[in-house]
Amino acid sequence: MRTGDRPPSVAFYSPGWPPNRTQNGISTYVGCLRSALRDLGVVSHVVTGTTFGSDATAGDAIDLGKMRVPRGRRALFRLLDRVPGLAFDGVSFGWSVARGVKQIVEQPPDLLEMEETFGGAWYAQQVMTIPLVVRLHGPWFLNGVALGVPVDAAFRRRESAERRCIARAAGVTSPSRDVLNRVRERYGLPLPSAAVIPNPVLPVPIDQRWTLEGSDRRTILFVGRFDRHKGGDLVIEAFIAIAKSLPAAELMFVGPDRGFLDESGQVHSLPAFLESRLPSDLRSRVHVTGPLPAETIEVLRRRSYVTVVASRYENFPLALAEALAAGCPTIAADVGGMPEILLSEQTGLLFAPGDSRDLARKITTLFEQEELAAELGRRAAIDVASRLAPAAIARLTLDYYQTVWNNRSANHGSDRWRAFYALTDLVTLPFS
Repeated sequence: MRTGDRPPSVAFYSPGWPPNRTQNGISTYVGCLRSALRDLGVVSHVVTGTTFGSDATAGDAIDLGKMRVPRGRRALFRLLDRVPGLAFDGVSFGWSVARGVKQIVEQPPDLLEMEETFGGAWYAQQVMTIPLVVRLHGPWFLNGVALGVPVDAAFRRRESAERRCIARAAGVTSPSRDVLNRVRERYGLPLPSAAVIPNPVLPVPIDQRWTLEGSDRRTILFVGRFDRHKGGDLVIEAFIAIAKSLPAAELMFVGPDRGFLDESGQVHSLPAFLESRLPSDLRSRVHVTGPLPAETIEVLRRRSYVTVVASRYENFPLALAEALAAGCPTIAADVGGMPEILLSEQTGLLFAPGDSRDLARKITTLFEQEELAAELGRRAAIDVASRLAPAAIARLTLDYYQTVWNNRSANHGSDRWRAFYALTDLVTLPFS
């Protein structure tokens, strides 16, 4: 348990680092929260799956990919990988994160926060004496279905592993009330001590926000992967529906091509999808850029007329929060945590999830009512700067950590699993 003789110290797991090189929502969340926690006197550390760029840009992150794994441990893990039914991804993930946290010796952390993915947090907790808070960034039973992944035995094993890590965590936080309620319902877990704490969003200065005069009044902007989850197919179908009635409209499609999985199980690349769906006279009005740097996307948001977030499910999408913070007229799917970020008819418009025709109607509304578009964008920037200010979110987060420290009771799992970890020479981490 943490004592008051030194500043609190917290470790975060981030899939990639630094945030400005990864375009990952969790990385952005960690980067923004760390900065705000620093202002409250909290020391923080990052354990990451991958660092990008030079050591200087990666900063103080511990890169798990650069840590040497002893030969005996590699052999053991190859053996375990062959055990039928073992959720090995969770074992290796949790073990790696815990081993990375062990490297923090200058000011060892009092708490680790990490995602629920593969249930790795439960395995990490078995070899740690500090409490672990699970942050519900994206449970598999939601994101896996949104991606169109078959609900087979492997799917259920991952889901079961994630349930266990959530149920046994010292604390649970969620960026949205929707995902927390879905987890409670799906898993039959009351989670009475869990808290909804939105992701912090950096406010955009007034002189850098979207304006009607500064926009081109014709471009529809979509930023996201081309896959089933992010709904890029819906944006394309909506554009086709409105193209004749809005002859000046153009579509800007920004993001990687991961392939769209249709209802029959066939995967379509973005070029193939456009070729099969888009009439030849519209092809010059659709611009595909691939991934772009964050600073370029910021410029595109200000220049475009309307931004669309069409995901089939989202918890707390960065693309939506950033568009609203910039004051962009925005349309998002009425699903998941998005209605908690975009307030319907107040800071943007919502469309029925998965319904390209309703999306087309909402896009047409904003093109026909420029004053409405501008007013929604203005309100959105003010609302995000108030509700999602990093300083306020950091205070809520630190208060929650304090309740975890106050209520912490040792929970190291069964002797069987601790014996398993003893085989890896990683029994407990030497701090409490």
